[in-house]
Amino acid sequence: MKLIEVENLVKTYDSEGVQTQAMRGLTFTIEKGEFVSIMGPSGSGKSTLMQILGMLDRPSEGVYLFEGKDINSYSDDELSKLRNKKIGFVFQSFNLLPRTTVYENTELPLLYDEDHLEVHNEEKINKALEAVGMSHRTQYLSNQLSGGEKQRVAIARALVNDPEVIFADEPTGNLDSKSGLAVMRILQKLNNEGHTVILVTHETYTAQHAKRILNMKDGMVVSDELVKDRLIADGEGELLK
Repeated sequence: MKLIEVENLVKTYDSEGVQTQAMRGLTFTIEKGEFVSIMGPSGSGKSTLMQILGMLDRPSEGVYLFEGKDINSYSDDELSKLRNKKIGFVFQSFNLLPRTTVYENTELPLLYDEDHLEVHNEEKINKALEAVGMSHRTQYLSNQLSGGEKQRVAIARALVNDPEVIFADEPTGNLDSKSGLAVMRILQKLNNEGHTVILVTHETYTAQHAKRILNMKDGMVVSDELVKDRLIADGEGELLK
């Protein structure tokens, strides 16, 4: 089933009359349940693409269908609600609220869901924290956590609404290698359980944990290939081919 379809996607920024094309006519699809890396150097357009696919921005031209529906047909409010229900974000800088507990940080997306039932919140939060191995830290403050633990909480927060797709933007960028592997192991586990994962990175090593790589350069996709020698992060944080 096609989750994401884009056709001739263009994004142009206008700064004091100077126009810059960050994306130049991208066309591709992402199936439900895929694990895709969007890879490229700084300035390649990968972050702009993630912003648009994650419904944080709109394209200047072209078509973006999410679950078969054109996102341009949604108002900003409708887009915000759709984003909260269907999309989870994990960022390089974690974006946790300081001096706030692990439990409260994980709960945040539920508080923005007008249809949520508070009676079910605790179950959802505990399930998400258990999925990332943070059940033993629920009452810790975010500033008491290591970098790896913070990123696990960020993944739990992305998971709590059971989204259709998880966007991970350089999720290992601020972590040591051991913590980074632990994060990749969690993302692979979530994908194995049926979540669509879209990983944005500039590192080939990180990208090879996905099943497919879209390689970007100068606002264009220059290659779209399945990963032949995929890296698998095992339970001990080591890598197996």
